[in-house]
This record gives sequence, structure tokens and C-alpha cells, in this order.
Amino acid sequence: MSLVLPRTALSISEPDSLDHDGVVRFVRALEEYGHRMVWLPEVAGREAFTTAALVLARTDRLIVGNGVARALERVPKSAGSAARDLAAGYPGRYVLGLGVSGAVRERGVGPLPFLRAYLDGIDQIAADVPRVLGAYSEGITKLAANRADGLITFLVPPEHTRWARETAGPDLFLSVVQWAVAGRDRAAARDVARERLAYYLKLPHQIAKLTRLGFTSADLAPPGSDRLVDALVACGTPEQIRESARAQYDAGATQVALTLVGPLDDAKLAAYRALAEEN
Repeated sequence: MSLVLPRTALSISEPDSLDHDGVVRFVRALEEYGHRMVWLPEVAGREAFTTAALVLARTDRLIVGNGVARALERVPKSAGSAARDLAAGYPGRYVLGLGVSGAVRERGVGPLPFLRAYLDGIDQIAADVPRVLGAYSEGITKLAANRADGLITFLVPPEHTRWARETAGPDLFLSVVQWAVAGRDRAAARDVARERLAYYLKLPHQIAKLTRLGFTSADLAPPGSDRLVDALVACGTPEQIRESARAQYDAGATQVALTLVGPLDDAKLAAYRALAEEN
């Protein structure tokens, strides 16, 4: 299956801190501004498939991807059935994204064989649903090239994007989630970014990924060095943020999905509106 999705997208964490009506107002605003696709990470508070169903049902045109649903949270039958129904109910508007962390080793299996077997289960139920894998390792990146329609990466500099493109091959859809802090200078942006980054600097698979990219233990010690934050987080005006996105495209990304870090206030909504102008 050839995966064709908008060149720009958003990866939105705001639903984790919003109630039902707040989520509806927020995603409707994004659609009204002109955004065409959102990825929904499954990090805290909200279940992947019910949130995707809510966003699909309360918008008219937005393409919605689980970016990514945690495979450890549910058996393949549950994920496949949910994905199949969403794809059937909203043709052309839904993408299944799956990911797994090193926590799977507590079950006595590595991430690669676990996800390979998981996809076998998905194939029995939802083989025709477009799907991407969240991956940083060589093994799962190659699995995405062989068993999925695309790859989605998160918290990576362009150097990783270049490696992922070389590893996955020239044709696989590659979405890169790019963090950004809008409307602030670099020093202020670092403070905002560090509040969000603190969670990820406690996760072994994120630490392992960033270590492979050349960051030192000093860089990765909370709250993260200036070097680390500057490599992972864009900042400034909408045009400056787009310039950071262009570096990811130049490195091989098919799509860049922006995550605006910081509180959801009027300034952030204005940034969302401005970033939609060139969609």
C-alpha cells in the first residue's frame, strides 16, 4: 500500500489535559485554521483509539493517525478491530500507528520479535488499514519497511532522519515529529521545552536512542543540556519553525509533524493558526 498523506501535520498532546468538550473545541479550531492531519500520541490520560474516534467524529476532514498507540496496552485483536472500524467508518481519514518500548523485555521477549508477532495478529483482522510503526532501532526500522506503510519518529534531530531514510530505503513514508516552542527566544524556549522533556529523560528507550545519536550522559542528565534541547526543539516565529522543519525534509522526511510545546493559551492558538497558512 502506498501511503499518501499531507506533507505537513501536527502531533498534538493537548487532548491529554483537556476534557471531552475541550478536545472537540481544540481539534475543530485546528481544522478551521486549515490543518489537514493530526497524530495522537498515547502518553498520558487518553486511550488511543477512543481519542481517535472522538477527533474523527467531531471534525469533517481531518486525517487522524495514532502516533503511536502502545502495543503493550492491548492485544492485537483489540487494536486490529478498533483500527478496522475506524478506517471503515472514516474512509481515507485514519492511519494506525503502533509502537513498543523496551519495557516489553519484562515479558521475556525483545521489541523486534514482539512487534513482528503483533503485526501477524493485526494482519488477521486489519491487513488493509494503513499503518506506520514508531521506531528508532535498525531492526524495527527495517520491519517498518517490510511490514508497514510508513515510519514515524519523535524527538530526533535531522541526523537521525537521514539515518532512518538510508535504513528504510528511498520510498517508505517517513513522518518526523518536530517539537517547537513558538514566539519565544532561544533561552525562554529552553525553559518551556525542559518542562516537557523531563518525562522523556526518564525513559530508557529514549535515553538509548539519544545516546546512539552522540549525546553524552551530561547532555541527558535532567533537565537536559542546552546542546540537547537546541538539537531537538525548534523555536521562534512560524517562519523560523518552518525553517527547522525544512532541515528534516532535507534529511529525508516525507512529512514533518509539528508539536507546539507549552501551555494552550491564546498565543499558542495564534501560532497554530499562523503555521496553517502555508499548508
